Amino acid sequence: MTFRTRVWAVVAVGLACSVVEAAVTNGGFETGTLDEWSDAGSVMAVKEEYPRELLGLDQAPVDGVWHPASGDYFASLWSTDNNGVDVSLLSQTFEGTVGDVVQFDYFFDFGDLTPAYDMAVIVLTGPSGETTLVQINTAGYELADDQNVDWTHISWVLTETGSYALEFTVWDGPGVFESILGVDNVSVGAAIPAPGALVLGSIGAGVLGWLRRRRAA
Repeated sequence: MTFRTRVWAVVAVGLACSVVEAAVTNGGFETGTLDEWSDAGSVMAVKEEYPRELLGLDQAPVDGVWHPASGDYFASLWSTDNNGVDVSLLSQTFEGTVGDVVQFDYFFDFGDLTPAYDMAVIVLTGPSGETTLVQINTAGYELADDQNVDWTHISWVLTETGSYALEFTVWDGPGVFESILGVDNVSVGAAIPAPGALVLGSIGAGVLGWLRRRRAA
């Protein structure tokens, strides 16, 4: 399968911001289903997954079982279901506004052996085209057999207002074993200042008000 080259781009959101009013529905998969998501291949909402590493190497997950990043469920995408399916996909569309933040958690369990690189890509497509948020085992982003990617948090700030699609995809390489892409805590919402920033803003507004009153006097 030909893989289109995409530019790696991830913008980290500072600790001073959080997300509210999520535009993505069932982003934590807490219904125990894939409701509101479009899916293809071998995708399911699960409470846990056993790692695909057959060599017993020292790597994530450290306790020997993949659990949700939070809550009771996460989405599990397999690189193959051993029945001829070589790609699994999970996606959802939403309306975004400039300044909104897209964020999610993911892990990648590299269950195959090099050079059989099962690939994973997470893409956000907006009004002006697509941006690759994560790519694993594509050219330049290969993992060794003992380099599973543990739960990782990604945040991205939208720069346009319009329709978006967030897509998680995993491809099967030429090997015979499966790899797993895990997804959890998907949300989209407006960034707001952290409580500390709100306090500083209130102090600033109070000082400005005091200065105006003093000048008026």
